[in-house]
Amino acid sequence: MLTACNMASDADYDAMAQDMCDCVNKSSKGISDEMKDAIVKSEKEGTNMEMAMQEVMMKDLEKGMADAQAMIDLGKEMEGCSKELEKKYDKVYTAESEDQVIEKILKTLKAKQGCEFTYALMKMGAKEMGK
Repeated sequence: MLTACNMASDADYDAMAQDMCDCVNKSSKGISDEMKDAIVKSEKEGTNMEMAMQEVMMKDLEKGMADAQAMIDLGKEMEGCSKELEKKYDKVYTAESEDQVIEKILKTLKAKQGCEFTYALMKMGAKEMGK
């Protein structure tokens, strides 16, 4: 009975997705809009994301290098953010598998305005993990 009170609801998934989106948006300010757009477009079209990123980088090497560094920085900042989110949501339980949780968060992110870049990154990460 007590654990049922802490079962993950749609509102929990919505809050988790929004927190992830906010974290990515805050942490990715150094990435150019052109790079973000290329990543989002690649995800939507199902094309190779690394190739799309390389194309943007080759147009302007200096800007491309800055984007590459900003992507590395984003990865580092996301680690801290992920830990904070894990703490924030550690009292929310679910009987669903990790794959199902990721799928629900992705579905929620996809529907959120302003979270297209976060969705594309999460989708890429899920693909790399074989989910």
